[in-house]
Amino acid sequence: MINIKVNNTTHQFAKNSSLEGALNVLSIPVNGIAVAINQTIITKNDWNTTTLIDGDHILIITATQGG
Repeated sequence: MINIKVNNTTHQFAKNSSLEGALNVLSIPVNGIAVAINQTIITKNDWNTTTLIDGDHILIITATQGG
C-alpha cells in the first residue's frame, strides 16, 4: 500500500495505482475537474498512464460557475 494525500486528506491505495484508478476508488466525478500531482497539472489524457508514488500530493480543483 502507498499513502497519497488528496486535497490534504491521506488515503491508501495499492502500489502501481493510476491517477484515474484513484479517482474512481474515491468516487470523484471526473467532469469539470483539474488535477495536479505535486503541483504539476496532469492532463486528462494522461490520468490512466500516470502511476502514483508513495507520498504524492494530489490537488483536485472543481470548476464552478458564478458571477
